[in-house]
Amino acid sequence: MALTFERSAAPSWGNPSRAALARLTDDDVGVERLDTGEDGWIAFAGADEYDSLGPPSGAFSVVLGRLSRTREAELTTAELTTALSDDASLRALLPPFAVAHRADRGAPVRVATDWLGFRQLFWWRGEGAAAVSTSARALSELAGGGLDMTSVGAQAMIGWQIGDGTPFASVRALRPATVATLLDGRLEFRQYAPPLTASGQRVPLDDAVDEMAAILRAWQSRYLEAHPDTVLQLTGGIDSRILLGAIPPEQRRGMSALTLGEETHPDVVISRKLAFRYGLRHETHRLDAHVPTPSEAHQLALSAARALECQASPMALVPLLLVEAQLDQGDRLSGLGGEVARGFYYAGQPANARTSPRLVERLAEWRIFANESVEPAALDPSFLADARDNTLSTLIAIFESGEWLRATDNFYLYNRMHRWGGAHGTVAAIRRRAVNPMFDRSFIELALAVAPEEKRDSRLLGRLMTRLDPELADMPLDSGLIPARLGAGGLATRLAVASVTARRGVGKLSQRLARRRRPQLGAALAADLVLTHWRTSPSACEGLYDLPMLDRRWVQGLVRGQYGAAPTTVAFLVNLLAMVSEPEAD
Repeated sequence: MALTFERSAAPSWGNPSRAALARLTDDDVGVERLDTGEDGWIAFAGADEYDSLGPPSGAFSVVLGRLSRTREAELTTAELTTALSDDASLRALLPPFAVAHRADRGAPVRVATDWLGFRQLFWWRGEGAAAVSTSARALSELAGGGLDMTSVGAQAMIGWQIGDGTPFASVRALRPATVATLLDGRLEFRQYAPPLTASGQRVPLDDAVDEMAAILRAWQSRYLEAHPDTVLQLTGGIDSRILLGAIPPEQRRGMSALTLGEETHPDVVISRKLAFRYGLRHETHRLDAHVPTPSEAHQLALSAARALECQASPMALVPLLLVEAQLDQGDRLSGLGGEVARGFYYAGQPANARTSPRLVERLAEWRIFANESVEPAALDPSFLADARDNTLSTLIAIFESGEWLRATDNFYLYNRMHRWGGAHGTVAAIRRRAVNPMFDRSFIELALAVAPEEKRDSRLLGRLMTRLDPELADMPLDSGLIPARLGAGGLATRLAVASVTARRGVGKLSQRLARRRRPQLGAALAADLVLTHWRTSPSACEGLYDLPMLDRRWVQGLVRGQYGAAPTTVAFLVNLLAMVSEPEAD
């Protein structure tokens, strides 16, 4: 955390907030150094070999993650500080990435995040002071500790944050492609790259496929030459299949691959076949292989909520933390981000429509609110009504005018991927070197430039898979669809996709009618364990009883065991506990 204040405001802000410092710590990291000066203070937590720290209150360069790489090479810490003044260099860095730097005593502190904002940072302004931090919770202590009820309502409806909101009053997320400068109580922002947009000139499908394939091949060959021990996170879906296809055949044999899931899960079944065919060294790990006690699950859930800054599902993170504790935290090759190229959210959407409030509301009710929202019974009725209305109003303001399908591309890139994916991606970024070539800015730019009708039903990705490796493209995905056929299109493919979409649609409809929420893999068991702990030790969740957004009688009935709760609801409750719990200051 870096805080700057006007010198006249020193009596108010000169002493570092012990409560804010406490929230910078977690189970693995503590504040290791505190620099104080006449116009601010800086707290360093979790220092590693990439950091360069000068004398107290002097120069420093801190890399806020484990990955600092362009398509061609990794950058040294010195090169990163130079990149802060070179917009082209910043744009070339692969998300997730962030850096903080001060050239000398008395110089401004500059903090930059990646072009997608995937490595999430947060900021706050007060009277005569301002701060930037890796922790929204820590900044909340400076801001007075209140909650932003509109943003809390959005999280209740969606399960994650949108725009630059956080659950904490006056605390905002740093926008993508931003350099923030702190000096003398001021906080200024500079955008080093404009947002990518789908409204530019369209690129023909095959031209885009050629360029996208070249980008991925360049990434894979160069990165694997530098890091031959990299582990490919392999699933039964198309994103990780594309990354495998971009690896030169001679580099595949003997490469390590990792899949999470039960032995009969489609991800495991398909990945095992791929590993056998291409000579990969394949490991599988069950998400429920290490089952904690209810008390341990409760503590793990709170730790996960704090790691996510209370802005995404801790129940989804708990099983991953348990598995990752058993794994080497080295180099990973991860496929994520194909949503914009796949256009899965086009299903059921009109092809040539213009953005309208009605279309935003339809998409919200059918998809955005469907999977991770809180059960209505858990919420105070007036809060629920306000949350729905306010969140819809915010969504309507966020969606760009113009072509509707292109507006959905922008929403899923700069909201779902930036805020939902980024919340989880930030946790991974500080623990391991996870490389995702599909976050290359030029790759995403090409995906956005392809006409929506060429992306619908995964045609773009199917064509890309075929261009990279025709043999891999002929093997079915976990959905049963075959990438080569998706890329070719045609009536038979449209019917196959429609069948899969219909099955998913029926499941989503029954989910809505039954008021069920779809839990993330492994989240259901974690939620059950947390509930068990609350029922045997009610004091563990007593902080929920008087929160105005919850129905007190519902919470009491839940703790008494009169009914259960969906994992998404338990996730929201755990986040609330983490939001309002007092930090343990020394």
